[in-house]
Amino acid sequence: MNAELQDRQVRPRRSVFLAIFTSIAFVGASFTAPAKALDSVPADESWQVAAEAASATPAELKGEVADGQLRMIVVREEQGQPDVAVINMTNEKQLDQTLKALNNDPSVISVEVDQKVNLLESVMSAAPVATAAAAYNQWNYTALQLHPIHVHHIGSGTLVAVIDSGVNRTGTDLNGTPQVPQVLDGCDWVTSPTNVCRGTGVTDENGHGTHVAGIIAAKNDGVGITGVAPGSQILPLRVLDANGSGYLSDIAAAIDYAVANNADVINLSLGGTTNYYLIEDAINRAVTAGVVVVAAAGNSGPNNTLPSYPAAYANVIAVAATDSSGVVATYSNQGSYLDIAAPGSAIISTYPTGYASLSGTSMASPHVAGIAALMLGAGTPAGEIKTRIQSTADNSIPRDNTNRYGAGIVNPFAALGCDANACTAPTPEPTPTATIASTGVINPGIVIAPTSEPEPSAPTVTPEISPVVAVPTIRESLKVKASKKRNLTVTVSAPTGSKTWVQRKVGKKWRTVLKVTTTSSVQVKLSRSGTYRVQIISPAEKVTSKSFRVK
Repeated sequence: MNAELQDRQVRPRRSVFLAIFTSIAFVGASFTAPAKALDSVPADESWQVAAEAASATPAELKGEVADGQLRMIVVREEQGQPDVAVINMTNEKQLDQTLKALNNDPSVISVEVDQKVNLLESVMSAAPVATAAAAYNQWNYTALQLHPIHVHHIGSGTLVAVIDSGVNRTGTDLNGTPQVPQVLDGCDWVTSPTNVCRGTGVTDENGHGTHVAGIIAAKNDGVGITGVAPGSQILPLRVLDANGSGYLSDIAAAIDYAVANNADVINLSLGGTTNYYLIEDAINRAVTAGVVVVAAAGNSGPNNTLPSYPAAYANVIAVAATDSSGVVATYSNQGSYLDIAAPGSAIISTYPTGYASLSGTSMASPHVAGIAALMLGAGTPAGEIKTRIQSTADNSIPRDNTNRYGAGIVNPFAALGCDANACTAPTPEPTPTATIASTGVINPGIVIAPTSEPEPSAPTVTPEISPVVAVPTIRESLKVKASKKRNLTVTVSAPTGSKTWVQRKVGKKWRTVLKVTTTSSVQVKLSRSGTYRVQIISPAEKVTSKSFRVK
């Protein structure tokens, strides 16, 4: 992809690509966590070591504040896992106060800059399509033999999380029905000043996420387009704004959100050259939970020298792009990390303005995500999806070049075990109803008017905490009362972005059993008796209540 690195040339930065493979700037340096942060020396490949390596020095943090504003990530260790909080800083005094509070917290592993990524330039233009041809007549669906497959397999009962620019569900191919919606309510990090999401994710001011969602799950009604898995549903997780910009911590948070909300497949049509540990750790947790994670391989062409992440992570299915001739696209990345190739050039799909034709590995990835949904719906265990997709791929010459195709071009007909007797074409045969309009070009980064279901606009970011005041405020206001009916009443005054965790004592350790919304007063119902406590975790501190015996 043709892109340039945006760099204010104030401090050294590492490059990252995000959102349709674009160029951005990212801060990285060293920060010394409190001496008591780790109970023991972690392994060299642990997330704790990666977190410490990604930490910023106070001087670098002050430099970001001096540039205008700092969105700071605070990473704590909670039961061996990273717990992330985001603080917005607007002046050096506030930063100094916060750093003093953090230095007294032994659970803090790392303090980092949550750098925003920006869509600068993209070679992937969106050619508007007045009306798509009839279902199954697009070249990509013919190549995948979806016509006979859909007689028996449509991915029913599967949920695919699209972590992208949101999904516009008002179009005819994604509107579903009140009883069976194609696109569920998801979540939106773009309108949130921290990495705590809000909204439903059904606004797409860029168009990229809507296009990806249509490839996966556009309904099979004989007109327009049909998704690879029309029986699946989409969970829209919006992390990229109208210009294709978003934060690294939001992507990691969206992966965790997808797992917590029962996604079966996660599609990541984004990527870059920086190996960011929080995203990798979130992916590993997702795969451990039985979720299939698919990612676009990158659009830097065969001369790229660095792998693209998250596609290059071992637990991800990395997807290269092919054109209608069955040859890998000239823009598609090469590398040993590639797992499979799929259609990615001139793909017609849904768009906030109707339909559009886009090209890129961003389009190839959702084809494989949809195939994974088909296989899950047909009973294939999640742990076998990647192996079966690769073992059944078309690796005939020239598709035997693993650095360009991975295992070859994906073959869902074979992966699903279809043959002439098991998969027969539907009746009647669909016929084309329109031709593709060859009008102008739309830059995917252009701002498109919000849909009829707008989400609240992001408020002006103001300091969310005053660390010097916050510590005694939470400690003094945290009150917990226990009843005999397995209830806890929690009263607290805590800054925005704080987390309330209810923990039960198991042996000598405390295990988090509930994560509830932090409010001034909340009643928590417990499923069993035992000894409990409550923790309030704000961006700058962690306060724990005394323990309670609940019968």
